[in-house]
Amino acid sequence: MAEEFDSPVDIATDDQGLPGVGQLIVAIAVAAYVLLLWNAHALAAWTDGLEPGPLSARAGAIAHALADKTAAAGMDAPRAALHDEWERVKAARWPGQTDPDQR
Repeated sequence: MAEEFDSPVDIATDDQGLPGVGQLIVAIAVAAYVLLLWNAHALAAWTDGLEPGPLSARAGAIAHALADKTAAAGMDAPRAALHDEWERVKAARWPGQTDPDQR
């Protein structure tokens, strides 16, 4: 019973013998890994907001090291460019507008 998986979509076993659920697990793992690398800066920012303590300090150190490595590899460039454009849009003012908080 545990080996059966009822699905509306049948996923055939691949050439290496990996069943459909195994293929799904591999796809999710690869996607999670890629998202971790592309969002390392967000993970580092999240760890900065954790309660202070030895565990959160260690997690922050690991997250910031990963963020530094991905930035050095250029994986942070698209996010940084988009962030710079967003800051430029936020700084834009209507003619005659002097107060940045005037909306």
